[in-house]
Amino acid sequence: MANYKTGLETKQKIYVTAKQLFYEYGFTKTTLAQIAEDSGTNKAMVAYYFKNKNNLALEVYNEYMVANKVKTQKAIDEKFPGCNVMLRTAIEFRIQNRNCRLNRHLNQFYHELCDTNTLMKTESASVGFVENINRSYKLGLDRLEVKALALANLAVVHGLHVSRDDGYLDCSSEYLAELEIRLLFQSLRFENSFIDQCIEESRGMIDAIQLKVEKNFMVIAG
Repeated sequence: MANYKTGLETKQKIYVTAKQLFYEYGFTKTTLAQIAEDSGTNKAMVAYYFKNKNNLALEVYNEYMVANKVKTQKAIDEKFPGCNVMLRTAIEFRIQNRNCRLNRHLNQFYHELCDTNTLMKTESASVGFVENINRSYKLGLDRLEVKALALANLAVVHGLHVSRDDGYLDCSSEYLAELEIRLLFQSLRFENSFIDQCIEESRGMIDAIQLKVEKNFMVIAG
């Protein structure tokens, strides 16, 4: 029992250390050797619990995405009770866009994960995001379609932000967020009039949702 507890403590220490390093230095510059050294373990121990850096980063990403979703939904329930799933989704897109714009550490970590295709090779919170819409609106998408649409959405969002950051797309952050919403909703075959309504309504609601990302990807309300 003592060994089991020690093992859990070691695993947690490695995870917390990795999260801190990913936040400070990004995904690319953080190494397993650095994680091992800062956590007081070794590379073999890190590999034993997490296999590789990609798995560690994916856990950090999913933890952030789930926390962001939970706190966004709670804020929506408080400010706009009765809000439908697609409008909630539009607000979530805007919140995530704002989080990345205002927190360079989050922005760097997210786009470096995309650059290395880490999110394209394993199950991530993005798949659950699309599956929730599929269930709520009874779209009838099978598992393969859900995963494919989630991956396509990740690629689109990443590509748009890279193009904007490189100066190829001369547009505002708000324009980009609304384009992301529109492209996802169109891929799910919602009517354009419904999409327009969600975009317009969410535009007037976003300022009421006060969330921000602080050190080590901590999502804070207020």
